[in-house]
Amino acid sequence: MLPALLLLGQHTVSVAPQALSDRTFAAVRAHASLTAQDLAFQGIDWKTSVFDGLLEAQRADKPMVMWMYFGDPRGRC
Repeated sequence: MLPALLLLGQHTVSVAPQALSDRTFAAVRAHASLTAQDLAFQGIDWKTSVFDGLLEAQRADKPMVMWMYFGDPRGRC
């Protein structure tokens, strides 16, 4: 079974194949691989200081998003 695509607004979501076999390997690999959309956050000019972030947000007249996580972000929350 080939992966189906669902269009949700501007986002495209692939549905994982139901089984792994020689015939579905490429589809499973494509589903599990990172896309440019998945890595878009790396293009953001992240600040490591709250103060620097506040100054930049005020300068650009935009809100500031603060994301904090202690430990490995791939782990459980």
